[in-house]
Amino acid sequence: MFALDGITFGIKNVLVSFEREFKSQDMSGQSSFTDDAEQGEKAAMLDISGLIAFRDLEKLTLLESMSNAKDENGDRKIYRVVNDVANAFKVRNVKFVGKFSAVQQENPLAWRVSFKLREHNSVAEQKEQRAKDQTKPEQRENTRLQQALDANNEVAK
Repeated sequence: MFALDGITFGIKNVLVSFEREFKSQDMSGQSSFTDDAEQGEKAAMLDISGLIAFRDLEKLTLLESMSNAKDENGDRKIYRVVNDVANAFKVRNVKFVGKFSAVQQENPLAWRVSFKLREHNSVAEQKEQRAKDQTKPEQRENTRLQQALDANNEVAK
């Protein structure tokens, strides 16, 4: 099963593949060391493909229009995804990226649709944000600056 914001599209033989990139940078320079600097987990990608029957033209049209939809800020719209693969990897919110294609098939009489969805506000992103919020330094009053301003005001009098 595959749905976006509770809307199913009658996609038959749906195939969903999951991909996540773990970014790192080589720290070995010219040597043979294997050290690297971790640069975090990037957003997950879901590759979706399947068949939509010719008789379901309105579902194909709806899916394509959702791929183009923008929010009030002009950004690509974010959807809630329902799929076993997405659930297994805790992917909840997604937006369309890359290509959306629909290729006519003769046997069976259907369109082969394929598109990519990128995770939005991932679990890793939420953890990182919580960690930043917990480690923010507390702003303290700058007493030296205040003393200098007071001294300057007294000299000016």
